Amino acid sequence: MVPGGPYGAEKILSLILFNPVSGGGRAERAAGYFAASLRAAGHATDLAATQREAGGDWLAQRLANVSLLVVVGGDGTVRAAAGAAIRTRTPLYHVPFGTANLFAREFGMDRHARTLHRAIDRFTVRWVDTGEANGEGFVLMASVGYDAEVVADLAAHRGRSISYLSYAGPLLRQLRRWQPATIGLTIDGRSLGAPLTRGTVVVANARGYAFGLNPARNADMADGLLDVVYFPTASRWQLLTWIVKLRLGGPLEDPAMVVGRGATVQIECDRPQRLQLDGDAPDDRTVRTRFSLSVRPRVLPVLEIPDR
Repeated sequence: MVPGGPYGAEKILSLILFNPVSGGGRAERAAGYFAASLRAAGHATDLAATQREAGGDWLAQRLANVSLLVVVGGDGTVRAAAGAAIRTRTPLYHVPFGTANLFAREFGMDRHARTLHRAIDRFTVRWVDTGEANGEGFVLMASVGYDAEVVADLAAHRGRSISYLSYAGPLLRQLRRWQPATIGLTIDGRSLGAPLTRGTVVVANARGYAFGLNPARNADMADGLLDVVYFPTASRWQLLTWIVKLRLGGPLEDPAMVVGRGATVQIECDRPQRLQLDGDAPDDRTVRTRFSLSVRPRVLPVLEIPDR
């Protein structure tokens, strides 16, 4: 850290948090490598493995006197750590060792120690939004529909670590099984009229999405708003058509498609549906017919990479 930086110390005290199962164990080895690299540069550094304790109070306690939280893992690890980083106002940096690594992609973070060193030397912090869905936090996105069912299926069948190949079974099973709900949407208290047709809803805080689908391409993590995209998916063919369109990055115009932006979002379904948050199934696996989402403006400090 440079003298006179935002946290007032010349030598940084960082905590490197790693998910032992991310990357098939590679995240743990990478955490040790990053710790050694920081220590060699004269920065005091500590290591911690993720824990399953609800609420993240243990992590907030570890961050009480820490200037930087380095997360080595995937987007789920970032989400698990974000609450403690928000409460302690500790800047977060993501070393990507998950499957999609959307948070790291959003900010240009990578697996190279020199990139982290550059960010620490400049120590510029950007405050970004997060979201809440039925009282549970998320950083990147939430959704109700086909992808939420795929995520829940994966969680029920996954091993210690996952890859894109791990999604093949859940994708195919849910293509056969998923029963779409009729959706009603309210954004900032304004109803979008009568219930929409059967479909899928994505509520995005960030631009990126799994498999490069990116339904909310103009989302901004610091605008104090959530981007809402509703896709009519009444049939398997319609669902597959949307997936192909998104993957190819082409225009998505459709008279039945709904796009909106707001600080609060209400989703009502005519049958119970699941919710996914940042690619994870929430710990509360119960299905619901109503979901309440809201943005938390500029609460998460992120260590930026200079000269991006």
